[in-house]
Amino acid sequence: MPMPRLLFLVGIILASASSYRMVSAQEAAVPAIAVVNLTEVFEAHPKTAAATKQLTDDREASRKDFKEKSNTLKQILQKHQELIRAGKKEAAAEELKKANEAEKAIATLRTTGLRDLEEKFRIAKKEILTDVQAAVAEWNESGKYAVILDSSSSSSTGLPQVVHAPGAEDVTAEVIAFLKKRESEKKP
Repeated sequence: MPMPRLLFLVGIILASASSYRMVSAQEAAVPAIAVVNLTEVFEAHPKTAAATKQLTDDREASRKDFKEKSNTLKQILQKHQELIRAGKKEAAAEELKKANEAEKAIATLRTTGLRDLEEKFRIAKKEILTDVQAAVAEWNESGKYAVILDSSSSSSTGLPQVVHAPGAEDVTAEVIAFLKKRESEKKP
């Protein structure tokens, strides 16, 4: 066999052997996977308690307003009945107009007020979840984990998203501690 051909074959064999070692090293370095219970992280987020309190206060204020408007309507209707019994038809008609306005206010409070509360809740939850997601990414800045899965989520069938993750590290406590530390450092 001529020398250049022999060198060429030796070169191919060496190149194949070195690429085989590279693949083997890559296969040995399995990417790290972690799981985090985002429900626990959400509940432990410092903003969650404040948002929950605000939404509870808003809901109570809405209930109080509804109760007051309902009592006002009840009083108007009672006065309307008294005026009818007394034969004061014009005054009774005015009270009936007031009652109609009170009913409209109650209906608006039921629909618009409830929708506004739901929207406030959705916005607050989205802001907190966005912050949680950013905190997880910031916590994993080193890239120690190739994938971090939410162990608390369920699929559309009701089964957990993460059915089995042997070797995956649960980093929920570390993420919660990081999040609390980060939030405390933000405060003046």
